[in-house]
Amino acid sequence: MAGTRLAVHSIFVVQLICLVAASFLYASTKPFDPSSSADPFISDQSGWKILVEDVSPVPLHDGSIGGYIREYFDVIVVEVSALLGLGEEEQVHHHQRHAERRTSVFVQQMRQQLSKLPLKYINHDDKPMVLPQLKMKFHMPMMEDVTIINRVASELEGAIIRGNSAKQPLSHGIILAPSDDDASKHKAAEEVKSCEEWSLPESTQQLHHNTRKLKLPDLYLLTDCTKTSVDVPDSDAIVIRTTHTHKDMNGLEQYLQAEIAPILLKIVYQASTQKQMQRLERIFVQLIDEDPSSHREGGDAKVHFDLLSMALSTSLQSTISPMIHDLSFIYGGNVELFDDAIFWRGAIDLSSAPSAYLPLPNDIIEIERGGAVDEEQVAVKAEDDAESVENEENESVSTKFVTTEQMSKFIQSHSSSNEGLEWVLFLPSRDHSPLTLRDKKSGGNGQSIILSGSKPAGVSLVQMDDDKYINSLSHSLNYLAGYIRELNGLQSKTVMETYAELSSTTTPVNYIGKSAQRLSISFWELESIAQRQWYAVLQQVLHEIDAVMSLLHEHGSTLALPEHVAKKINTSTNLLRKSISFVEEGLPVMYATSALYGALTTIESAQADADLFELPYFAPDHYLAVFSPLVLPLVMPMIFGLVREVKRYKELKRKRQI
Repeated sequence: MAGTRLAVHSIFVVQLICLVAASFLYASTKPFDPSSSADPFISDQSGWKILVEDVSPVPLHDGSIGGYIREYFDVIVVEVSALLGLGEEEQVHHHQRHAERRTSVFVQQMRQQLSKLPLKYINHDDKPMVLPQLKMKFHMPMMEDVTIINRVASELEGAIIRGNSAKQPLSHGIILAPSDDDASKHKAAEEVKSCEEWSLPESTQQLHHNTRKLKLPDLYLLTDCTKTSVDVPDSDAIVIRTTHTHKDMNGLEQYLQAEIAPILLKIVYQASTQKQMQRLERIFVQLIDEDPSSHREGGDAKVHFDLLSMALSTSLQSTISPMIHDLSFIYGGNVELFDDAIFWRGAIDLSSAPSAYLPLPNDIIEIERGGAVDEEQVAVKAEDDAESVENEENESVSTKFVTTEQMSKFIQSHSSSNEGLEWVLFLPSRDHSPLTLRDKKSGGNGQSIILSGSKPAGVSLVQMDDDKYINSLSHSLNYLAGYIRELNGLQSKTVMETYAELSSTTTPVNYIGKSAQRLSISFWELESIAQRQWYAVLQQVLHEIDAVMSLLHEHGSTLALPEHVAKKINTSTNLLRKSISFVEEGLPVMYATSALYGALTTIESAQADADLFELPYFAPDHYLAVFSPLVLPLVMPMIFGLVREVKRYKELKRKRQI
């Protein structure tokens, strides 16, 4: 009987221990729900197992035993002084600020790695810039002699460096690496008989719509041509054609130094010194049809409006979508790296909203007849059957216009409060067409204006060409495309016109891409945009990663760090390492900038993650006061009973032995 009572008491105690252990396990593994009102009991720190980089700060000592002793002694002094309130407050704060300024070991390694890179520090218009060095593969498809190829590459590289040796250089040099693929070089030289027969190899720079191959750009030099030119295809290549031959090396070298070197620098670094760029995250296009019924004589206004809405979607996809697709690669932040390629997803939101029946006020529309404006404002009515024959004849030579100031007030009073770039396409009614915008100061007429305000915005008028909806809207969207180029430091011109301005007196520069006639963005323009943003984004990424690592180091014992948050931190640090390695290899800066924006987006996502939190702090006496009344009445009787039964069991067992 004594053994039974002891077993029962033992089972009760074991059950209590199992209950406490199960509760502890449940509290430590249950995922935290931010919407729940109850805080978790134990933080999830499983992410520490997969965290790759060291989050500890740079040590203050030199690694010696005395240095360790001094460091820990200073920490103890600061903590004791802060706890007991001893010493001067300023001294304690000084020690704390000194500790906060210590960067992490990982960030220090990255800065040391950056210090070894061949960077060019440029001060243009009192705005400091830092540019890395670009490396290009040099090809002479019609030449077999490797010695001559190396000599020409060396001379052209030296000419680029000498042409950029001013006191305040505006660009970095270009390193030319002669192609080492001798087999393909000799084969190409045998197949190509003349400069005119040569064709550019198929581009492998963009594998498909959302993937770019990590490779060095190509520079081709064709000699003994019938004409001189610099051709820029729709890829990462540049083709130089010259009438000089390798037999006249002195003339060829002088031509490369005087003509080609300055042009190459302009192509590669064309937007590096333009105005400050603005990163786009959202583009909203609003179409306003003043009176749909006026554009369908005897027809259904709904049919006209539906056709106009579909044309708007089609025009945006053909005119604006390619631009924001390329810009998303630079600063979209949604990237993924492979061994020899980089994949990205569109991150700039493009949306549109057609609307109708928003008439212009009659008092803001003016009519100019015979080169003079009526003294009184002419009220233009949508339906006026009482017009005289004389007015009908004068209508063909009259000009209807709205001042830019009045149009700005009208559009801003009906614009949305959405963030990002907002553009309005305004389709006047047939009675108000053709309508132009006039600047009072200059007196010039136009079809588009940029609105002043805290966010980028603009308006362009749509001149409807019969039933050619897509052509009419695409023409008006070209103003938006030009404005997007301006926001990114480029000129509001077509790609062909932009490159034509880089021509010299004897050497024209031709853009031969598919989008030459459109307001798109070429490869080298994307590269120049990335050059402008690279260093600033790099410093921001280093700061954000350092802040997260400092937080993890100081509050690592109490801070929750789930695995998915640790994966975000690992992804960010890996993208930062890759971006620096891209610059070391001499790849175009667009790859490094794209990886940096990916690192920045990921580390900001980790910082904003609700699962990265610290549990509320409770002193030990608080836990004792809360749990003692609940646990002691249950635990103490069981323990005392168990002890009593153990003693009783031993006593009975001893008596039986006697």
